[in-house]
Amino acid sequence: MLFTDSSVTTPSSHPAAAAAAHQYHDVAAVYDVLMAGVPHNLWLARIERALRDRDKPRAHSVLDVACGTGIVTELLWRRGYKPIVGVDISTEMIDIARTKAMGRGAPPEVRFEVQDVTALDLGGATFDLAVSMFDSLNYVTDPDALARAFVRIHGHLNPGGVLAFDLNSLYALSHDLFTQVHLYGPVRHRWKAHWDRETRLCRVVMEFEIDDKENGGVREFQEVHVQRAYAIPEVKSFLEEAGFVKVEVFGNYGDRPPTTKSDRLLFVAERS
Repeated sequence: MLFTDSSVTTPSSHPAAAAAAHQYHDVAAVYDVLMAGVPHNLWLARIERALRDRDKPRAHSVLDVACGTGIVTELLWRRGYKPIVGVDISTEMIDIARTKAMGRGAPPEVRFEVQDVTALDLGGATFDLAVSMFDSLNYVTDPDALARAFVRIHGHLNPGGVLAFDLNSLYALSHDLFTQVHLYGPVRHRWKAHWDRETRLCRVVMEFEIDDKENGGVREFQEVHVQRAYAIPEVKSFLEEAGFVKVEVFGNYGDRPPTTKSDRLLFVAERS
């Protein structure tokens, strides 16, 4: 099966890319537990409706950008899409995605690759739809790099193909929404967010405790995650410069434009 293919592209050697790869190191093993309450199915349904609203024929091939452990990738193939390629900069996340896919009987048309989205290169493969969910692109903290990412994604879409992705808004990152404490269950965490107004960077110190079933006791680890808040006109400009048209933005996966207090922004854009 394609999941055991060892021909993967290593992440970019750029320092920012290397830092991003290490933001999902130890967390990879508990990522699915952390994501258990995220309504990925509802978000995918909203994206599918956005395509219908544009009178698009049903998409078949999908690129899942920053796929993590393959949660959305699995939902896509269970909804009938294929072929699907999931890419992520974290080797640990991709390893888990491959293992899960093999164990759950994913078809051979589904595969995963370690890729830096700012240098995305899938050897000429193109897709009807590209998605990137749960604020993954906020981790691209260099505006020039985000602009390059959109160029690379654009080059991997078929004519008329659609890109749909969400971002944490300026409101979400600047209003301490990432400061969280959860002290129950097999994965406990304490997160503290630090907002820098000048750089628009949100640095989140994440402390975890997990039950170590093999050795008994508790294992503790820490990761520091950094996201950048992008203004809507800024993102629209990057998309249009990359060649996208018909750019729409919705608040919180709803039907209306975002307000100043929308914490999640859904962007939908089309390759001409």
